[in-house]
Amino acid sequence: MSRLDEADKKLKLSDFLLSRPGAEDYLPAIISHILKAANLVVAEHFKLDDKSKVSPLLIQKQLETSDSQQEKEFSNYFLELWKMSARPRYSKREVLDAYKKTKAFINWVKLEKEKLI
Repeated sequence: MSRLDEADKKLKLSDFLLSRPGAEDYLPAIISHILKAANLVVAEHFKLDDKSKVSPLLIQKQLETSDSQQEKEFSNYFLELWKMSARPRYSKREVLDAYKKTKAFINWVKLEKEKLI
């Protein structure tokens, strides 16, 4: 299974948990899945090997210096996602926003990969 497929699975699980009654009880698990999906898509986008660890600061700097508007937008968000995952509390709206931004970046990376084929 490719990293993008794994990231999609993580986001589908997040979507499922967000749509459940009482989703507020699952917010820490949802953020964890979203962060894993973001790490997978970043690793795929930058062609990191499986042994490489994703460094939020280095990845943010790499995304920030890109010519692509999508990468620049995601660069600000990526570091915030890491910070959010370390916080004890966050709102459902913040988590939903994290889900949407990560989903949009995954879709953009898929489109970019298709252009290379």
